[in-house]
Amino acid sequence: MNAMNPMAQAWLEAAGDLGIRVVHPFSFTNRLGVRATTVGVHLPDFGAPAGTLLTCRFDPDDIDEAADETDFFQAALSPHWYEPYRREIFVDALNDLGWFGPADATPPWFRGGLRRHGGTDGANPP
Repeated sequence: MNAMNPMAQAWLEAAGDLGIRVVHPFSFTNRLGVRATTVGVHLPDFGAPAGTLLTCRFDPDDIDEAADETDFFQAALSPHWYEPYRREIFVDALNDLGWFGPADATPPWFRGGLRRHGGTDGANPP
């Protein structure tokens, strides 16, 4: 599989447009010492203190099992919604994941929960 799959390409486009960190490809070692690489992406500042691991349909079958033994928030997103990049859909997803990055680096468009999951609740007004 070409390392630049449509899902990763969409998230890398989101990184440029939204000013967020996106790591692709992403390698990790789980608590059992298993090393794995996703051709999905890692969002270091969203979803959990360790970030979010977004796997994709191009990953090996055992990637989810390897990721289960980590502290990442994990998700597999539908290509229907997340390929190609559409700003409003990605912003909604990131707001739902919550911001776990440095407080002074919260993106100006972000309206989700700070250090928690959940969308707009008035806690982070524009």
